[in-house]
Amino acid sequence: MADTLKETRCESQDTVASARSLAASSKQIDADMELPYSHFSAKSRVMIVVITAFTGLISPLASNMYYPSITTIRDDLNTTQSGITWTITAFVIAMAIFPLLWSNLADSIGRKPVYALSMLIFTCGSVGCALSRSLTALIAARVVQSAGSSAVQSAGAGTISDIYPREQRGTALGIYYLGPLLGPCLGPLIGGYIGQDAGWRWVFWVLAILGGVLLLLALFVLPETHRRIVSKTHSIQPVNIPPALSFKDNNPLLDIATVRYPVVALSMFLFAMLFGTYFTNATAQPLAYEGIYRLSQGMSGLCFLSSGVGCILGSTSGGRVTDLLLARHRRALEAATDSERVEDIKIPAEARLGAMWVGISLFMCAVIICGWLIEYELALAGVLVVQFFIGAGMAFTFQSLGGYLIDVFPTRSARITGVQNFWRSLWAAVIVQLFPTMHENIGWGWSYTVMFFLTLAALLLMQVVVFRGERLRQRFGPGPELR
Repeated sequence: MADTLKETRCESQDTVASARSLAASSKQIDADMELPYSHFSAKSRVMIVVITAFTGLISPLASNMYYPSITTIRDDLNTTQSGITWTITAFVIAMAIFPLLWSNLADSIGRKPVYALSMLIFTCGSVGCALSRSLTALIAARVVQSAGSSAVQSAGAGTISDIYPREQRGTALGIYYLGPLLGPCLGPLIGGYIGQDAGWRWVFWVLAILGGVLLLLALFVLPETHRRIVSKTHSIQPVNIPPALSFKDNNPLLDIATVRYPVVALSMFLFAMLFGTYFTNATAQPLAYEGIYRLSQGMSGLCFLSSGVGCILGSTSGGRVTDLLLARHRRALEAATDSERVEDIKIPAEARLGAMWVGISLFMCAVIICGWLIEYELALAGVLVVQFFIGAGMAFTFQSLGGYLIDVFPTRSARITGVQNFWRSLWAAVIVQLFPTMHENIGWGWSYTVMFFLTLAALLLMQVVVFRGERLRQRFGPGPELR
């Protein structure tokens, strides 16, 4: 009897100790959640986003800025159209590969050193382009230029994830993506007038000056935002803090291997088809404006304002819509559960994909209409209108897909964005190189129709993620902390 009472007393003590431990743990979690997600003020965060977006503009700007002068460059360097196209293809291939290296470096040493080093490399590459006297030299300089400019393609999304919690991240990403998405629109506009009035070499001199300005901003204005580094000196919520990487873990091939997850593979396929079509359309438009509609270089660049305005509208509205979708899901879950702790409520990452069909439907319809308008040489005004919807649809969809992948990999936001950039840029390099042959053999209408059906196939497959993504992640991975 005494032994039984002793055992009961021990069990009671263990129960009390466990309860106290659980209570202490709960209090610690509550205390952690009362800390700010980021120590930066609202104004500082806006400044960081603006600088990051401005820096993110540099890669697509450098890629597209000299397009209106491409025939002049071809003649000046005594090469062929196929040869000069390699200056585009080499840039895009480098833009696919180097962000994988930059994103790993950004997660290891921080964002600020990566921004500064990359802008230094970009500035040197731009100077090399301006001084090139042969096609080989220009291609080599373009690779260096792309290597430097592509860092923010991955590190930028990591910066946004560093300073904004999940519920506010979509709006911030909408502002950030303005840079990468406006580049293909503003590049030909600015480059058209510079090339027409000052010559094609000054296109690259202007880029070199811009790179120097961004280098100074990275060195003296932009603060470090990496959450692991910041948490050592400031009190912030202990969430989304990636562990320090070993040399073994700092391997881009491991990042590329994330396509083994079905949700990632299907998302990357849609990203690739979407961006490949958008990028090919951007590179092909000068041929239509100057060859069919007989516009000057400057006027040809001015036509890109249509898709640029669409990008602004689609990017800002798309980011806001994804945040509203998350807020709606949170309210629905709060009403349906008994939990009083907000941090216990987990919203599936697929919630961001709820409005994706709006943007991509606009994009695909505009693409196929644009191709046949040019095919039959119909009114230029009609082409400009559908270019607006191409830009708006593309930017809107980017918010859903980009935000979704960051939610799935919250502690590897820069690296998963680098992977996304790798696959979409790789396909863009392929389709851009194929488009001249497609255009010559089947014409504008059918070339755009082919791209339409490729994007449609990717969209249909993506519906598996939209409706069954959470189950796929539970079964095949990855299993994220959605914070």
